[in-house]
Amino acid sequence: MKKFSFLFVIAGSLLSSTSIAQQDSSGIYKTADDFQKRKLSFAVNYKTERQKINHSFLFNNSEIKVTHNGEKHKLSKSKTYGYRSTKGEEFRFVDNKYYKVLNPGQTLLMYVYNHPFRSPKDAQKYLPAYFFSIDAASVPQLLTKANIKAAYPVNHKFHDALDAVFNNDGELYAYDGFHKMYKLNWILSR
Repeated sequence: MKKFSFLFVIAGSLLSSTSIAQQDSSGIYKTADDFQKRKLSFAVNYKTERQKINHSFLFNNSEIKVTHNGEKHKLSKSKTYGYRSTKGEEFRFVDNKYYKVLNPGQTLLMYVYNHPFRSPKDAQKYLPAYFFSIDAASVPQLLTKANIKAAYPVNHKFHDALDAVFNNDGELYAYDGFHKMYKLNWILSR
């Protein structure tokens, strides 16, 4: 139900004029470049404006349908980069799935994919899966040390730091509260 409610607010973000992402704004990122520039399309201030959006696009629909000021709009999910929710969460569409972007604005982007489920019983079947990409335009890859090393093949200092800091792949999405960023990005920035 939480997913459904924040998606209705996202609708507000979907159909206003193009604007730069703000704290109270939600909307659509049409392209990877828009995401990098934090440029929302159809953005609205969700505290003052309301719109309707079909929430079924999260469950493998190919279209995002939005109603704004009485007008209906359709966006192709496969041609839309992602969206920003009313909670400030960022999501990216890839292969008809949506990935939550854990660290927008950082060098190495990290994502979590939660399989959509319809009942609490189904939730136990699907664990979150973590992914990364070296930039906003790159396809997300499974977050493993081997994949990260392959993505940065000549950065041997980074490879050594990965081996020294992380014992296994399950530690790669650890957050560094002191530096206010994911440890992986902190190590990459050094």
